[in-house]
Amino acid sequence: MMALYWGVCLMALGWMTYAKASVPENLDKSIDGLKAYYIPDEHKLHNAHPVFLHVLKDLKVNLEESEQNLLMSIIMDTYSRIFTRMQNESKDEATKDRLAYVQDHLKKLQENYFPGKSADLKTYAENLWAIKENDPIIQRKALFELKRVYREATQMKNLKNKDRRRRQAKSIRRQKS
Repeated sequence: MMALYWGVCLMALGWMTYAKASVPENLDKSIDGLKAYYIPDEHKLHNAHPVFLHVLKDLKVNLEESEQNLLMSIIMDTYSRIFTRMQNESKDEATKDRLAYVQDHLKKLQENYFPGKSADLKTYAENLWAIKENDPIIQRKALFELKRVYREATQMKNLKNKDRRRRQAKSIRRQKS
């Protein structure tokens, strides 16, 4: 029983060390300073409706690596927009400096770890989300294009299923040999 207790303790210590090690010390202090400034009472935040954590929970399980990178890039960009707004609204210079410092770290993280076409994909997604569903011209154009879009989606689905079957067949062959 004691071995189990110490095992759990060591595992928890390892998680805490990993969590702390992944955030540079100066950034950690800046974030703590911002939290102290903006969040006088943390208990008011705990309403079981997180902003990003629910997405991160499913990120690794349900998405492929390229999708994970795109989603993480979008999360980083959302943080940047939030902090820019906070920076513009703040009257405290130290808080503005902390927000700029945190944003700089987020930008570097995004550039170094989530490069690629995520910016282009995000632009496409934003353009699609901005479509006015109640515009009669848009509705007619969408109806006009529907068959072609439907065929493209079906072809993509079929290609994805073929790739999955190929990977499964390779896996089965490796297991047999």
